[in-house]
Amino acid sequence: MRVECPQCHKAYMIPEEKLPAAPSAFACTACGGKVVVQPPASRPAAPRPVPPPDSEAGQTAAPIPPNQMEALRREVTKEIMKSLGLNSGLSEDKEQEEEESQLALVCEDEELFQNVISDALTKLRYRCDVAQSTKASLERLAAVPYNMVTVDSRFPDDPEGGYKILQAINALPPERRRKMFVAFISADLSTMDLNSAFILGANVTIGKKDIKRLDKILSDGFKEHQQRYRVFLRVEEEVNNEKL
Repeated sequence: MRVECPQCHKAYMIPEEKLPAAPSAFACTACGGKVVVQPPASRPAAPRPVPPPDSEAGQTAAPIPPNQMEALRREVTKEIMKSLGLNSGLSEDKEQEEEESQLALVCEDEELFQNVISDALTKLRYRCDVAQSTKASLERLAAVPYNMVTVDSRFPDDPEGGYKILQAINALPPERRRKMFVAFISADLSTMDLNSAFILGANVTIGKKDIKRLDKILSDGFKEHQQRYRVFLRVEEEVNNEKL
């Protein structure tokens, strides 16, 4: 199948057996433009999975989490580039680094704070999802084992939303909760307020006035958390050995 870049008109030939089952795209090696690859019309579409019957009417299958969708997109792009004999633009080390990077969830409704928090987490090598409401935050937390979660104290749809999110996080199985670092962000709290963090069930509190120092605060707080977690695991192992 012949495809052509719409900007510079460079042509590519893709073997029929390498064509994707769904529309895909890759970057043109000549100009960087977007080259779209459509599946042949004669190829039958892949059957859609039939969701299991729900006990309650009106329920629908959960959407694919954004981090899984991004991983799928990268995999499809890599296969297309490989079939064309082109480099995907990422070394194997870089691809492995992306796959191993930590996942973060930003529970925040204001776009300005979303950008500031996401930028800080990206500096710390996290891949970020953003949830703009209490409902979206709870759905993401139920579906994805995040390593880092930042929670705003209030949402337009629910003034107590941040506290509900913390309750849901602390209701997770202990082995999953211990691997999750939670930062509670509020204009009503001081940064690194250990007493409030303990009462709320967060790992650290951050005052909104200190949001510009977020990367440093999270980095320091997470290092302390890792040290505490190592001590906990060592003590837990010693206790278990004594029981044996």
